[in-house]
Amino acid sequence: MAQTQPGGGQRVGSRFPKLTFILDQGKQFGPRVGRLCLTRPSNTPSNHLIDIPTPNFLIGTSRGVIPHFSRDHVHSANGISWINVSFESFLEQTPPVPTYQTGSQPLHDFFGFDSSRYIVSLSLRDPLDAREMPPNGNSYVSASCMRGVRKVTPADWRSYVLTMQPDIAFALSDTPFTAAPHSQKRMTKSIERSAAWLADLLRPAMDDSSTESTPTALNVFVHMAGGTSTSARRAFSHSLMETLHGLEADAVKPLLCLDEGVAGYAFDLAALHVRPTPPSTHDDKGGGIEIAESSLILQNSESLAQAPTPNAAHTPTSLSSSMIEPLSFLSPTLDELLRASLDPLPIAKPRLVTDVRSPHEILRLIRDVGVDVFDAGWAVKAADIGVALDFIFPVPSSHDSGPDHRKRDIGHNLYDAKYAHDFVRLSDAFLAGRDRASLSQTPVCPCAACSPVAITSPLYHSKVDVQSHQAHLDDGTSQEQFSPPFTRAYLHHLLHTHEMSAHTLLVAHNVAVLDALLTGVRTILSGHVDQHEAVAIFSREVTKFEEVYDGDMSVFHTARENWKDVKHARGKGRLAREAQKDKEVR
Repeated sequence: MAQTQPGGGQRVGSRFPKLTFILDQGKQFGPRVGRLCLTRPSNTPSNHLIDIPTPNFLIGTSRGVIPHFSRDHVHSANGISWINVSFESFLEQTPPVPTYQTGSQPLHDFFGFDSSRYIVSLSLRDPLDAREMPPNGNSYVSASCMRGVRKVTPADWRSYVLTMQPDIAFALSDTPFTAAPHSQKRMTKSIERSAAWLADLLRPAMDDSSTESTPTALNVFVHMAGGTSTSARRAFSHSLMETLHGLEADAVKPLLCLDEGVAGYAFDLAALHVRPTPPSTHDDKGGGIEIAESSLILQNSESLAQAPTPNAAHTPTSLSSSMIEPLSFLSPTLDELLRASLDPLPIAKPRLVTDVRSPHEILRLIRDVGVDVFDAGWAVKAADIGVALDFIFPVPSSHDSGPDHRKRDIGHNLYDAKYAHDFVRLSDAFLAGRDRASLSQTPVCPCAACSPVAITSPLYHSKVDVQSHQAHLDDGTSQEQFSPPFTRAYLHHLLHTHEMSAHTLLVAHNVAVLDALLTGVRTILSGHVDQHEAVAIFSREVTKFEEVYDGDMSVFHTARENWKDVKHARGKGRLAREAQKDKEVR
């Protein structure tokens, strides 16, 4: 555990890695390419450098595990390079169990992630969780664990971060997880709390592995506060750039302003997707909240109940509520909200957006805002409901919409009965590993479902096995061989029989398709010397993608209903009766 020092600092066992972002080309707003580089201390035994080209993606976890993946599946998925751990799921124990892990890289070691391949970040809350939560207080954030809601103070979070030593830590944020509108006073309070909690995390930690007591810097991403108000978002960004004085400056010394200690900016869209619903005529257990499918946020100027305003003397910036304009009846678009946050800030820092809902939204955010990293949660959720993604960027001429001008679905609903006898690979846009040809322009899907690798060498469970198969090690003739791809009919069967391997194969495939999408983006943007020409070509390709593929995600809605039908058909005896009861309520 981290030990608090008498001088107010906190000692950690080793230095944190250094995160740098190199912007190869791009401007404040618009498509851009770069590289996210993590350099580990030279005394670590693992590889010292992890280089991630951007735009790229991160993938979240549930209790430290990527949904439906074992550790072997994670290692075989070449597209995964950034993994985020939500720490709230471990708060049922005090202290949380992961904090008992020792070593130079406790977060990687506890969850079994290779520190030479993966950047592992740590956030308190799951960025995809938009459930309505109890309000945060002046000195704590409400977090959800399996035993209910826990109150986490900034001191607690700082202790967890210094103990687990993540590559990237997300600062606490006072995000209201209630439906808009939010009052002017609530927005002011959210901004002041978020800035104060960021300042607390940026206080220097002392390195006790060095002969000198030198401060070490965390790689901190800050959640951009301000909700659905553009003026509130600008006010929060300006608070990051303000020069600190007095005790506020001493607390984060040698930083001159909070933004100097920030490694990147994060935007959580989950709270923006929450909207009020009209009163329901039936028993609605959703609490009057639904998740909006649109990126537009509706709001009005009605006020909510007020909570005490935090003491401005203890916050790093004293924001006046007059800096935040009254909420408008007109709804700002998503790109307007993100632009309002980024406009006052430096250009050369990575931008992360979580809870995107479609590839169309990803492409628009790259084109209109210049987002560098997205989360893969929507692709994992597609696998949950039996959808195998099937799209490609840039769109080849053979994928144009048909004569009836009907748009292509972005995937296949494998719960549908029409796939029961469809013995082809999961994707039409990609070849299987076994079918690849040197002259073919069609890319190969490298996932475990489309390109399963046949085992050509013995499996060694002990040193005796190694000795008995020494001949296989010496001849060097073993080569990678691909087995036939798993078919849609096979996964249709697995889904209807509730086999867990179906979702594992779908997650592997969907993550590979998402990786191919962002690879295509980088190829276009970096494949032309003239930056203006690259941006123009990219914009045309985005428009073509929107014309060819269905942006309404209708296949997701159909798959979700089919998934519910199969789920409620499961079980015998009491399980069947409960399922029937739930179905009648639904």
